[in-house]
Amino acid sequence: MLKYIPYILLFALATMIIYAWGLWRSVRQNQDLSNLLAAKGVSKVKKALRKKSGLTLKELEPFVKDLTAKQPFSRQQIAVTDPKEFLNSILPYMVRQKMITENKEGNRTVYRLK
Repeated sequence: MLKYIPYILLFALATMIIYAWGLWRSVRQNQDLSNLLAAKGVSKVKKALRKKSGLTLKELEPFVKDLTAKQPFSRQQIAVTDPKEFLNSILPYMVRQKMITENKEGNRTVYRLK
């Protein structure tokens, strides 16, 4: 009987580790999905700006309109519901990271790749 105790303890330890990892992953899932969606949005904006030299906020909206993101082995996903609000959140980040430049041309703001 005593020879089975280490196996029972190892099984309990493995169960605790798997449970803790699942709990940690579920707590961070919303933030991870947001980060994944933002990364996809940045990629789409850069690709659009490579094709056309300068675009306004209104011209960038169709490129991120139906963008979605989901993690592997998960049913939950996140999608862009308001392209203007989504662009208002990622464009300042892209300007701060010096990926794009923001230029005022008359009464409109044009974004260009650096």
